[in-house]
Amino acid sequence: DKASIIESTLKNKKASITIKFVSQLISATHDKSGAVIEGDLQKIREVIDIWTFMRDVSSSDPNWKLVATEAAN
Repeated sequence: DKASIIESTLKNKKASITIKFVSQLISATHDKSGAVIEGDLQKIREVIDIWTFMRDVSSSDPNWKLVATEAAN
C-alpha cells in the first residue's frame, strides 16, 4: 500500500537507505484438493516491514544491496 523512506545516510562513500513498507496480506495454505487447511482467505492483515539497502557510491555498479530486514509488527 505504501513505502516511505525513514532514514538515509552517506558515510565513508557508503550510502544507505531504510524504507518502511506497509502492505496488506492474505495468508492461507491449501491441500491437494484446494481446500483451505490453514489461514483465512477473507482475513486481510496489515504487514509492516523495514528494509535497509546499501551501495558504494564510488563503485560503477549502480545496484543497491539489501543488507537488513525486520518485521515491525
